Amino acid sequence: MKSKLTIAVLIAGVLSIGAWSGQGQTDKATNVAYEYQVIGDPTASYGPEIGLKKLNELGSQGWEITGAVQHGENENAPRLYLKRLKK
Repeated sequence: MKSKLTIAVLIAGVLSIGAWSGQGQTDKATNVAYEYQVIGDPTASYGPEIGLKKLNELGSQGWEITGAVQHGENENAPRLYLKRLKK
């Protein structure tokens, strides 16, 4: 009797795992395209006040900063890598 109960519980567990793994995100984004832009950090070039206004303008246009790189210590302003959905 115990072995039949154990087998039934194992079968129910396997079936529930199979059903559970079928759940999740089903809407896959299709044909998503991005455009990219590389700019000098406007806060370093124009100061924090004007630079932040420039970054806010870019953000309102859909641009997101995806990375920042500065080559050397005393070189040019850091480079900001931006992306947004292609319109």
